[in-house]
Amino acid sequence: MPAVRQSRVRGFTLVEVLVVVLVIMVLVALLLPAVQAAREAARRTQCANNLGQIGIALRVYSETHSVLPPGSVAVTIPVTQQAPPEGPGWIALIMPQLGYPAVWAAINSEQPLRSFVRWPNQGITEVNADLWSGADEPASTGEVMIPEHVSVPILRCPSQWRFGTTGKEAGASSYAGSHHSSERPIMDDSDGLLYVNSSESLEAIPDGAAQTILAGEWTSGNAGFGYLYGDRGTLRNGLVNNAARSGLGNQQLSELDNRPLEELTEEERERKLQQFRVVGGFSSNHSMQINFLMADGSVRPLATAMASSVLSRMIRRDDVRDIEF
Repeated sequence: MPAVRQSRVRGFTLVEVLVVVLVIMVLVALLLPAVQAAREAARRTQCANNLGQIGIALRVYSETHSVLPPGSVAVTIPVTQQAPPEGPGWIALIMPQLGYPAVWAAINSEQPLRSFVRWPNQGITEVNADLWSGADEPASTGEVMIPEHVSVPILRCPSQWRFGTTGKEAGASSYAGSHHSSERPIMDDSDGLLYVNSSESLEAIPDGAAQTILAGEWTSGNAGFGYLYGDRGTLRNGLVNNAARSGLGNQQLSELDNRPLEELTEEERERKLQQFRVVGGFSSNHSMQINFLMADGSVRPLATAMASSVLSRMIRRDDVRDIEF
């Protein structure tokens, strides 16, 4: 009787399994940074496209009105965190050109504060005639009315994950106009293109549109009153994102002393008012660069390590210097 041959099924040894797992881990470690870099490159491109769309909207507005929109419409100067401006800011004014006519239709252009109003920690409320008594009220009571914004995706850099879709966070913008070449309160005599009650022409920029910065990115938090207004949330100055310098510009109102001004000493009062006036500069969540919109409509990435003196010259509309790229 012939012998029956028995076949043995050979499995993987522990060493072989570990080798396969190790190879997979090495491949993942090599590919993951490349995937992340590709995703960030896509987000950076989308961010540049957003700025490009804003540039087109500003150009259309300029062709319609012969001037750029004012950076901020205000009676009380300088514009501070103490109270919102009395009128709309430059982003609100170009809502129709951005493709959001419904948002523009809902804005009270004479009193944006009364468009969508929310008292802090009290939800949405009806707007009454006696709800807002004047610009001095927030400083004396510590209560500041915040408009309830509609979320506008084009105002958000995809690399910035901190945005909310309701309340004050819905009004935050990743993009701000250039109002002055150095740190100073938002005034009506700044040297940028967008400032209080400004009416600059794209066709009459002394330095030339291609050499002058119109807007740029910044890593917005809860600063300012939202895109309805021209304040430190939508206007920035010639600083780059340096913690030692623009950290003051990123200071939040909630971090300030909430006591009424009349309860403070003269020194404390001046310090508080100075903190209200701080604006801050441009910054970015992209690695080593910030996207800027030039007045000719082009979008250019500039290094975060660039000297503030260079950025200041590019923001000044009348610097009359050639900037090499």
